[in-house]
Amino acid sequence: MSILFDWFMNFEAADWLGIALQIVLVYFFVLWAALVIWVARDVVARTKNIAFHVVAILLIIFLNFFGLLIYLILRPQKTLAESYYESLEQKVLGEEEEHCPSCQHDLPLSFHYCPRCGTEARTPCKKCKKLVSKDWQACAHCGAKQGTKA
Repeated sequence: MSILFDWFMNFEAADWLGIALQIVLVYFFVLWAALVIWVARDVVARTKNIAFHVVAILLIIFLNFFGLLIYLILRPQKTLAESYYESLEQKVLGEEEEHCPSCQHDLPLSFHYCPRCGTEARTPCKKCKKLVSKDWQACAHCGAKQGTKA
């Protein structure tokens, strides 16, 4: 034990400075490697563009923290999963589209006929003449029954 203590106490200031410098260098290397890994995972989650993946990773590898600032400015705001779920939410909550009764193609509510198969998807209301789905029992705009004359 005294040999280890003697060795520890006989270090000179230059030896301590060298060790401290090595610790700092290892710390910055680990931080740099973690940054490269984080950016690689983040860019893959945000876009499918391979060229952008490569550019973002190279920015971090060669420009380090300055490259991180550039990447944070240029990266897409939302991840692919967030964009997908947002589009699903808009479809469900917005009710901007219905499906063709024949081919199940998405149709905006303003379409009378399906552009894919030509099936009549909606008919004009008998009272207000706005388009209503063929399976509706009453017009959503004026309330007129669709099975009978208004």
